Amino acid sequence: MRRKGVILLDGLMALFLISALAMMVLPLAGSWLSALERGRIGTKLSETGLFAMDFMVEKIRNNRSSAVGVVRGNGYDYQAFTDGGGKGTYSFFVDREKLKLQLPNDSTQPVTGEYTGPEAYAFLPGRPSLFRQVEGGPVTISFTMHHQMMGMDRDFETSVIPYADFYKKGEVYE
Repeated sequence: MRRKGVILLDGLMALFLISALAMMVLPLAGSWLSALERGRIGTKLSETGLFAMDFMVEKIRNNRSSAVGVVRGNGYDYQAFTDGGGKGTYSFFVDREKLKLQLPNDSTQPVTGEYTGPEAYAFLPGRPSLFRQVEGGPVTISFTMHHQMMGMDRDFETSVIPYADFYKKGEVYE
C-alpha cells in the first residue's frame, strides 16, 4: 500500500537536486557569457582597426604625388582623382575619437566611429603620432583601437611606401 507523503517527498527531493545542479552551473554560464562578450568586443575592435588600416594603406600607396619633406603628426594629405576626373587633395585627420577623411570639396567623412557623441570603440593615434616618415622612407601608420567600457585595446602598426615615391615619379629613369 502506498502512502501519499512519499510522492511529495520524492518531488521535493527532485526539486532540491535540480536547484543544486543549477547553482553549480550558473557561475559557469556567467563566465561563459562574459567570455563571449569579451570575444565579440575584441572581434569588433580588430575588424574596425583592420578596416581603417587597409583604407589608409590603399590611399597612401596610390598617392599621385611624391611626399615632400618629413611626415609626422596626426594628419596626412594625399593626392587622388576626384569624381570629376581631376586631381584633388584628401586629408586624413583625427577628430576626438574618430579617424576622418576630408574630401576636396571640404566635407568630411568618418572612417571609424558610429556615433556623434563619445565612441564605445575609440580610435587613438599611436605614440608619438599616427603618421611618421623619415625623409625618403616608408610612411609608418600606428594607432590603437580602444573599448571604453571593457578597457580592451588592439594596437595596429604598419609601413607603406607610396607608389609615386617607389617609382620615383617625375625623376629621370637611368
